[in-house]
Amino acid sequence: MRKFASFVGIFGLAGWVLAAASGASAAVPVPADPAPAVPGCGVLQPGASPVAQQAVRAACSQIGVWYSWGGGHGPLPGPTYGHYDGHDPASKNDGQRLGFDCSGLVRYAYSRATSRDILNGTSDNQFHTRIAVARFSPGQGAGPLLPGDLLFWGRGHIHHVAIYLGTGQMVEAFQSGTHIRAVPVRLGGDYAGAVRVT
Repeated sequence: MRKFASFVGIFGLAGWVLAAASGASAAVPVPADPAPAVPGCGVLQPGASPVAQQAVRAACSQIGVWYSWGGGHGPLPGPTYGHYDGHDPASKNDGQRLGFDCSGLVRYAYSRATSRDILNGTSDNQFHTRIAVARFSPGQGAGPLLPGDLLFWGRGHIHHVAIYLGTGQMVEAFQSGTHIRAVPVRLGGDYAGAVRVT
């Protein structure tokens, strides 16, 4: 599965490069998702907008793809090779791992859903986005959240983001040496709250 996802991810990246060379500008080329969503990752409760549902499905299609620090931050949304973050020994191999970091995955998911690059930048940039239509404090927990909402961690400076799936689950690119995964939401520690985008 991982080899297949990497192969198709490379194929999809080639499609983006060709589209960019042909003069695509405002709209983001929309390649086929590299793999179907896996059981346990998808829109797990009602109420989300159609765009948010599409973003969830796009993120879930990347389950099993490598976390790669800096991955997903190329000229166009999609998997890229990352690089060493300067601290985590596990990230020393990220230059050979085609994948996403946490904000790269969110960028990709919402570009797939909107055909526009609306969330380019780091997790801190995404937390402070001007296209937020609702914000939720840590004290509100997961109760008011809908699939597609973005969950953030960090005090003072946001360092991690994930996408809410519903029913207390999320999809995330967690850290170097791991693969994109669906896991229960972590509301403790330095959880900073959530954002709903247009």
